[in-house]
Amino acid sequence: MSPKHNPSQLSIFPELSGDVSSPSIATIPEFDNALGNLIKMSDLGAFIQINIQGIDKSYSLNLNELHIPSEFLRKDTAPVTIHLFPQEIKNELKKLTYELKSFFNRGNSFNTSFGYFLFRSHFPLWKTYLKKCQQTIDDYISNTFSKGAYGHYFLNHFQKGYDLIKETAAVRAPWVFREKILLKDIQDLRHALLESGSTLSTIKPTDLDYPFQLMVLKTMHIPMVLHQYQAQVHVHSVFKTIHLDYLIDIEINTIEDVRKLTKKLK
Repeated sequence: MSPKHNPSQLSIFPELSGDVSSPSIATIPEFDNALGNLIKMSDLGAFIQINIQGIDKSYSLNLNELHIPSEFLRKDTAPVTIHLFPQEIKNELKKLTYELKSFFNRGNSFNTSFGYFLFRSHFPLWKTYLKKCQQTIDDYISNTFSKGAYGHYFLNHFQKGYDLIKETAAVRAPWVFREKILLKDIQDLRHALLESGSTLSTIKPTDLDYPFQLMVLKTMHIPMVLHQYQAQVHVHSVFKTIHLDYLIDIEINTIEDVRKLTKKLK
């Protein structure tokens, strides 16, 4: 194995690189200063980025991109994105996520392009608040979508795509549309398509049940039952650092020093 040398990078282990002229990162004064600043900054606090995953579920449908014979369609259709929940439900879920940011104020943090810089003294409080917000979201989901409500929303958003295909189908299309779609029918076909390794490119537009197969594949990533959906909803709080290049020629000793640095980096 031959080591690769990048002249724009410093070597951590020059004695192993085969190039004795390569400067070691540990001997560079700028690196020592930057690392010292990073340590002092970590003592003061950390940048936090918040990410909420799994709440908004949707699928896109663009019949013009699929390998469907043109004579099977009456008209071109514009691409659509169909969401699992109606707008009023989405708004309520967004309100819950906004509550996360209400934790941050002038007394415990300041906002930057890297995220909120949270003072180290408030780390334990943030951890507790984060758990509380996660529980609030879990409770809302349980109360709103229990007793079959989630299954209803899933069927409804599945049906919207199915109906769109039906409205666009031409007389020449060989498709037979189902009068009633049940969750069990979707689940059974999911299993069959997964076992056969079927994809959007392998199912045949000439199949009588093509629209149903298409919709099952389009919604494959969306949980069909509440507990599976709820298990995918997570509030992630990631502590971020800053690249050492930004810390080479400055001095970090106070919160105000960090604030001035982030203003220069906007």
